[in-house]
Amino acid sequence: MVITPKRQSMNSMIYRLMALGALLVAFAACQRQQTGLADYHEALALMEQGDAPSALAKLEQAAERARTDSLRALVSSQMGTLYFDQRLLDRSLESYRQAYAIDLHARDTAGLIYDLRDLGNVFRATDDRQDSCMAYFTDARRLAIATGNVAMQRDVESQMAAYYLYNDRLDEARALLFPALQHLDASNQSGLLFMMADYYHRRQERDSAAFYYRQLLVRGNLYGRQAAHRALAEYSLADGQNDVAAEHLQQYELLTDSVHRLNDAEAVRRTAALYDYTRHEQQAQRLKVRLTLVVGSLLLVALALVAVLLYFSRRRMHYRLKVERLEQLLQRYRQRQEEERHQSAEASTAPPVAGSLKSTAIAQQIDRFLSDARQQAMGDDDFHQLEDAVEACHPAFLSRLQEFCRLTPQERRVCLLLKLGITPAGIAQLTAHSKQSITNTRSRLYKKAFGRQGTPAQWDEFVMSL
Repeated sequence: MVITPKRQSMNSMIYRLMALGALLVAFAACQRQQTGLADYHEALALMEQGDAPSALAKLEQAAERARTDSLRALVSSQMGTLYFDQRLLDRSLESYRQAYAIDLHARDTAGLIYDLRDLGNVFRATDDRQDSCMAYFTDARRLAIATGNVAMQRDVESQMAAYYLYNDRLDEARALLFPALQHLDASNQSGLLFMMADYYHRRQERDSAAFYYRQLLVRGNLYGRQAAHRALAEYSLADGQNDVAAEHLQQYELLTDSVHRLNDAEAVRRTAALYDYTRHEQQAQRLKVRLTLVVGSLLLVALALVAVLLYFSRRRMHYRLKVERLEQLLQRYRQRQEEERHQSAEASTAPPVAGSLKSTAIAQQIDRFLSDARQQAMGDDDFHQLEDAVEACHPAFLSRLQEFCRLTPQERRVCLLLKLGITPAGIAQLTAHSKQSITNTRSRLYKKAFGRQGTPAQWDEFVMSL
């Protein structure tokens, strides 16, 4: 097929529209993703400012707008951290587990290491399940070693060291702490410096402990500086340096007030409860809409079934009435045949036909067509004459036939010739069709009229009964 310039232009326009539609869909998805990412970063900023309830609200918005597994996992992990900082351990555990499930599905190895570490931290913070934390830490460490990520390995080892310190297993803590110091950065320096100070404090090596506490005053976070001021105040009091101790205690009190403002667990609970309520309401509304659609669909299906049943019921009734009428017509036709046989001295295998129809000019013309060796077919004018002759000899024949089924021009001609008493072979010649085609037409007409299979001879008998 040759493509004309006009068709080429039309195809080009269609392809451009399709490409534009794909770009718009991608742009919309990108916009939604960017919105979720912006909410996530805004939540981090609010956490830095100490506004935990607002940060949680932003994280929840980011969770609803996230379109990638990586962002969903980040949001869930950060929500776990926020809950953990507020000592809402059950919610923290739930969020970390959700992040783990997402990273496991996405096969994000780095994410899985952090998830296992965070889960271990939650169990370490509980009073009755502390021993469970080591299983998570061990899995996280093994995964970090397998991937060759030394920084993440040391990060996990520092969490294991904290567990050992808490349980006074100092030698095991030391074996993990000192290698971890080689990977000190902004994200873990406060925790590592505190653990080093605590390690030396437990070993009663005050000078080394004081060194790391002073490091915390410069490089630690809010919690680390609070703990450092308290420990240094105790050391100063023990050394008789009351002024220095008073200064540390004053800073400790200021930082304690800040910590109390940060630990707004009740407000976080209210925000989380409101979010849960809103989410449940949305789920209930979606369920209601879905239920409405299902009920509506079922009603439509039921109505459609009723309509179909009514249609077929009326159709069966319609065919039943036509079959009853057919039986009446055939009964009268057979009685008439019987009477004619009693009156006639000659026996004939062909069905009786009215003599007046046989004596018409068109009937004689058809006889000449059939006897001609050239196998001549009838023309349109011949069929018009035949129709007029049949209507003259058998008034209302065609109208009665049409009551039973609608006829195509070819079917109409076959029925006219049947009424004249022409054999199927003769009908095939006169209509320029094969004998099998004529047989199929008669069978098809019987099914069309009475809704059931019938033989060609049954249709012939019905035609003759009209």
